[in-house]
Amino acid sequence: MRTYQAQPCLDERAEHAEGPLWDDVREELLWVDVYAGLVRRARWDAPRLVPVRTYSLGEAVGAVVPCADPEDGWVVASELGFARLGTDGSVRTLAEPERGRGTRMNDGAADPRGRFWAGSMAHDRTPGAGTLYRLEGYEAVPVLTDVTISNGLAWRSPDEFFYVDTPTQRVDLVDRDGNRERAFAIDPALGAPDGMTIDAEGALWVAMWGGSAVVRFSQDGEVLARVEVAATQVSSCCFGGPGLTTLFVTTSQEGFTPEQSAAEPFAGKLFAVETGVAGLAADRYRPEGEGS
Repeated sequence: MRTYQAQPCLDERAEHAEGPLWDDVREELLWVDVYAGLVRRARWDAPRLVPVRTYSLGEAVGAVVPCADPEDGWVVASELGFARLGTDGSVRTLAEPERGRGTRMNDGAADPRGRFWAGSMAHDRTPGAGTLYRLEGYEAVPVLTDVTISNGLAWRSPDEFFYVDTPTQRVDLVDRDGNRERAFAIDPALGAPDGMTIDAEGALWVAMWGGSAVVRFSQDGEVLARVEVAATQVSSCCFGGPGLTTLFVTTSQEGFTPEQSAAEPFAGKLFAVETGVAGLAADRYRPEGEGS
């Protein structure tokens, strides 16, 4: 098994950094600071990220994806559903299926057809209170219910994806109609599965919350490599940079006391590591892809 060591690449610390995504058109990294309601942009000047702009949504945000036309901005998994974020910082609500449910939206991603998928979780982590949605026009279509902490998505084909509901301690395979089966279980000793990405060889890189690592798995669950991260709560990862060979990793200090934050000075920072393995370009949101 190969081992990598990720290095901090941004001085700033987030409370709960999540959802990294490489925008290959702007050649920038996107990510969110969930509870602060921030969408962040930075360019990569190895070995450091250089901030470009920060947008404040005024509410929690779980994920962000770029629109196919860069002038259209981004679509976000906002606190209660979905919204459009303009390049000028304006925010337009598209759908709020989680209003009044004691929940918030969490991780999400666009699929190869240009549709945006994102899921929710209860603020108190009530089992089964979350839902995975597919955004179609102004409608959030529920695809999976009885979800607890909806997390990473990675597409194996345009109509089939790998999916993490963190407390299940596994990666599942789901089709566009919501048929779901276990792909593989993850040893709790590695941590709890959170966000993830897929590489050009078809292997999954899964952020291990509580495990201080990102672990590379084959599609049947064999551990292929491990990325060590100097923060306990590793939340997500993506490939980016020239050739898409840099793995960017987000971490969190969610729930930390001041003493815990002081004891883990890198928690909440972004990390990067050169893997020698190429990722795949992130899919972009296309309104014409909805429902196709």
